[in-house]
Amino acid sequence: MNNYDFNTRRDVTGVDEGMRAFFKQTYSYMALAVLITGITGYIVKSFFWEQIASLIYGNAVGVIGLIGVQFLLIFMIGRNTLKNTANAFGLLMTFAVVEGLTTGVLLGLYTTASILGVFAATAAVFGGMSAYGLMTKRNLGGLRQALFGLLVGLIVASLINMFFPNGIVNLLISYVAVVVFSLYTAYDNQRLKLMYAQTAGQMDTTGLAINGALSLYLDFINLFFYLLRLFGVMNTRD
Repeated sequence: MNNYDFNTRRDVTGVDEGMRAFFKQTYSYMALAVLITGITGYIVKSFFWEQIASLIYGNAVGVIGLIGVQFLLIFMIGRNTLKNTANAFGLLMTFAVVEGLTTGVLLGLYTTASILGVFAATAAVFGGMSAYGLMTKRNLGGLRQALFGLLVGLIVASLINMFFPNGIVNLLISYVAVVVFSLYTAYDNQRLKLMYAQTAGQMDTTGLAINGALSLYLDFINLFFYLLRLFGVMNTRD
């Protein structure tokens, strides 16, 4: 879904009713995925924190397995958005549940008040960058390669830091990640706007909405994770 040519000369600055309906659908799917992740995370935090945490922390096989499942689900969602949107939607919700396992462990490390505060901050940043991406006339397509390169670097650095922890490196990763996913939020919104303008009236955009919801969900969740690492107040567990 990232193959749209940003150099195509087309006036897409306006927003018609069809585009509003498309983004309403996209954000509805995204919001549902975030809700399911939150519910799953709450259940893990409340009832299964020790069991799930033991599968993640200090367990290389568990971490690699979880990451592998996440990437597999992302790949399958992308494959099904053009073939079977019902399957793609189900896979998106499944991905939200899997992501909720990690979220639940993370939530257990911080106080409820700081979690709510960071969630509000995440929503504010996400909303502001989304609005910028939709309204700006500046072409954000040039960010694609730079953002992807930074994302790969973040993944590699995070994996290394997971096995060889360093507080300063962790702090740097978190700050860079907040910038990267903030920019990705603007970029993805503009990308979806352009792609809708190119395909509207020519095909069912449900698959595009599901794929877009996945992208925006990942932007939001990662923003939340890294802001929580930066500004969350650690909780004392018995």
